[in-house]
Amino acid sequence: MGRDPKEYLEIDELPEKDNYTEEEKQIIMDRLNEERLIHQRVRERLDGKIQAYSEEEKNQILNLLNEQRLSKQKREEIKNKRIEKKEKYKFISKEFYKFTNMEREYYIEIKECESISSRPKLISLYYRTFEEFKRKDVLIKTEIYSEHFFISYNPVRVYFKTYALEDEK
Repeated sequence: MGRDPKEYLEIDELPEKDNYTEEEKQIIMDRLNEERLIHQRVRERLDGKIQAYSEEEKNQILNLLNEQRLSKQKREEIKNKRIEKKEKYKFISKEFYKFTNMEREYYIEIKECESISSRPKLISLYYRTFEEFKRKDVLIKTEIYSEHFFISYNPVRVYFKTYALEDEK
């Protein structure tokens, strides 16, 4: 493909023989590839793969892409609001967020918050006692439309309640 088309020799001009030089092989391959591409373009046009869109169709496609972009942007904003400007606690060289309005003071590791999605996941929440730091496994998920976390204390009998993280003071 690196050659000028004017430099191509016609395949008919090449003598019929069993062994060709590298230059002759390249000329033959370039010519065959060019013919293949021409036939491929014609087939694609006939199959309808290549088509010209009207202005109305272009506008519909652009509107659809814009709606998808806005939806994705809104989901990202809500996801950021879940963990943005929240009070951070540090225990045993790890950082935690604290949930509000729960039966006791439960904490979740900051790095765990990033992995939570709309699919329920088993995660350990931590709570303090007088002597030590204990953990409890819960089922947790988020929803696209909500700034809250949905937590089920029992992974077998699933019943989700909404909880939010404690805001900065």
